Amino acid sequence: MVRPRNVNRAKTPKEIPDWEQEEFESRTDIKKAAQAVTDLGEKLAELSESKIKSLGLTDELLNAILLLKRMDKGPALKRQKAFIGKLLRKNEDLIVEIKEKFQEEEQKAQQQNAHFHRLEKWRDRLVEEGDDALNEFLESYPQADRTILRQAIRNAQKEAEQNKPPKSSRAIFKYLRGLEW
Repeated sequence: MVRPRNVNRAKTPKEIPDWEQEEFESRTDIKKAAQAVTDLGEKLAELSESKIKSLGLTDELLNAILLLKRMDKGPALKRQKAFIGKLLRKNEDLIVEIKEKFQEEEQKAQQQNAHFHRLEKWRDRLVEEGDDALNEFLESYPQADRTILRQAIRNAQKEAEQNKPPKSSRAIFKYLRGLEW
């Protein structure tokens, strides 16, 4: 049987997925949107197995991602990534949920980094300024132990004067981190 050439096989609107029905300027924009979903699948594969399972993915998508995690280099890797992108594009709600969870994780990481920066600043102030900074710190955080901090500060100052490794500074940071403010 001979197929006719140039047969227009346009999809009806019911067959076109929602993500393809969005208003795009060009075919390039459509490809970029599809690639963004495929990249989301790759980010999923970078997560730990327990986190992937906690996302509530469909069995087919979960198995595809776990298979991608086990794959090495080669052309099959690219096909698997494309397959995961295809599975994700079938379920727009899932894409939104996954993006929200990634944003939550990123926000938590930023908050933790900001918290650690505050602790580092306090540690540096305590070592540099001594008792003045310690008194100010204890006003803000009365649950801290003055004697432990004072001893660690003195040791850190001695280590800094003698150009030794900052063992006591690390101990101060660890103590501050353990206060759980």
